[in-house]
Amino acid sequence: MSRDIVWVTLESVRQDHTPLGGYHRDTAPFLRSLADRADGAAFSNCFSHDVWTRASTASILTGLASSAHRTWSQEARLSRDVPTIPEALQRAGYRTVCVSPNPQVSEATGLARGFDRFQYLGKSTLIEEAGVPTVLRYLTKLNAHSAGYTTDTAKHSIGYLSDAIARRRIREAARDDEDLFLYVHLGDSHHPYYPPKPYQDLYADGFEMSVEEALAFAMEMSDDLHGYIARGAPFSEDEWDALHAMYDASIRYVDETLRRIVECAEAELDDPIVVVTSDHGELFGEKGMLAHMVVADDAVSHVPLVVAGVDGLSGRHDGLVQHADAMKTVLAEAGVDAEVPVGIDLREESREFAVTQRGGERHAHKMDIIGARDDSFDPSRYHAGDLTSLRTERYRYQRSDDGEELFALPDEVTDVAAERPDARAELAEQYEAWTSAYGRPRSEREERAEFDESMTAHLEDLGYL
Repeated sequence: MSRDIVWVTLESVRQDHTPLGGYHRDTAPFLRSLADRADGAAFSNCFSHDVWTRASTASILTGLASSAHRTWSQEARLSRDVPTIPEALQRAGYRTVCVSPNPQVSEATGLARGFDRFQYLGKSTLIEEAGVPTVLRYLTKLNAHSAGYTTDTAKHSIGYLSDAIARRRIREAARDDEDLFLYVHLGDSHHPYYPPKPYQDLYADGFEMSVEEALAFAMEMSDDLHGYIARGAPFSEDEWDALHAMYDASIRYVDETLRRIVECAEAELDDPIVVVTSDHGELFGEKGMLAHMVVADDAVSHVPLVVAGVDGLSGRHDGLVQHADAMKTVLAEAGVDAEVPVGIDLREESREFAVTQRGGERHAHKMDIIGARDDSFDPSRYHAGDLTSLRTERYRYQRSDDGEELFALPDEVTDVAAERPDARAELAEQYEAWTSAYGRPRSEREERAEFDESMTAHLEDLGYL
């Protein structure tokens, strides 16, 4: 029997900043309630396939590793030779819809393929995609759902628009009695961590500076992201506290947006399957990094995952899982025949390790940008070239052109490869087998992402350029 599928990806949310990860702030009460339902399943050890939005989303929508789809550099576009899961859902008779406010998930990157309706919410497309009445209502609610009346677009949240469009598409599918695959990317938890006005003082008890100073500092960090990394992120304790608080408040707003979308889907659709996760985590000084780049550590790869509405899947699960596993499970439940090469059915199998990758070309570009900000920055601290990381319950083994490392978790600083040769050898063997089976490029065709002027400005606001 076919089932409606609603997949919501939360931008840049790390597991340990949610109640599902034992966090001291209730940043995601709706996500927690979804996990606690009788038909909800929460996965405490989900790891993303990559460390940034474009590549991670490409893995979700193709079921392939990054090194297979190769959509993992600033220039790369998903090859037309690589099949997508939305295309398989189309063939199965689904109405496929995507709502994205991030240029990394757009037609420019090839990730719109397979969607009957792809709605990218950029600076130049808001009115066309949302419609004049919805945009006018949004403008009257800027004090409730955004930063108020400011011309600085980097400060604005657009969850209100994403929510309105998603609910519109849900109601249309229900009205037309069509099976729906809805993929929503909620982007308001991306830096600069500038939450809407009602959320700005939510965690103000966690820092000493004023809320206005905290917001200004969050903007400053994002504006000079690469410079701060080059200088070793020399923040005071109160500055770190302020960044965490603004980030947490942004997650809380995104959780509220998520609630409205899911409640609409469950009211309008017939027993939908709901998946909620994050594309990747976020770095707050780990390995000297900020945002989401360069390293594959837990801070940037360990993400929340909740699946609701799948028969035989409920409760809390501590085993290692990845996005492709959730996708394979959901498609099997919906009776859709689609290839998900690196996925397993969560009801039937378990995995020994999770694989997170990071492309070398983007890494080199980032090293150049960061190095240009400060001559003292040492890029040799980080793996050069493509990086593949195998994460087990006890270890993280990673390999690149620079060689290999083995960390005994939770420590991700001290290389213990020499002290634990048996573990290193076993994981090296698993790396070779995995690479041979899943890591090879799926297509030799190389396509280039082309962003228009508006998208480029949007990417600059988000710190990608």
